[in-house]
Amino acid sequence: MVKMLKRILLLEDIEANADLIKFSLQAISGFDVAHASNARQAVEMFRTGTYDLCLFDHLMPKMTGLDAMREIRATPKGEQVPIVFLTARSDTANWKQLMASGAQAVIAKPFDIMLLGAQLLDVLHACQICEINGGIDADSGPSWADTPTRSALSRRSAGAYGKF
Repeated sequence: MVKMLKRILLLEDIEANADLIKFSLQAISGFDVAHASNARQAVEMFRTGTYDLCLFDHLMPKMTGLDAMREIRATPKGEQVPIVFLTARSDTANWKQLMASGAQAVIAKPFDIMLLGAQLLDVLHACQICEINGGIDADSGPSWADTPTRSALSRRSAGAYGKF
């Protein structure tokens, strides 16, 4: 059986954070990660590349991750790609704004770097189920996305992920 490599567009302006996230997603979860250090660059990379998922930092100078998502959603292929936000603002109002604007999930910082890949796989899986069932359903997101600060994945046993 051939394993399909999933390609992620990472938008993170802090280089040390980007390096840690990239390492985790590549080494632990087997993703191919392309990194953009600002939102304008992420939009341009999305327009010219092909990605299975976008992982965006929310709060950034000049153009935010939310602004980038809005521009991406306006492109022909922008509606099909799930977008997940990483944010230090884990208040409910911020989380609801991101979800209402089209995000598939929000992950509060700090997060468990060892579980990040599994969380993203859950998002991809949920989106595939939506496609099979005929469209995106706002209530079909992964269960860990139910609140901005808690993750059902963080309560799974270590045996749930054989790679770890």
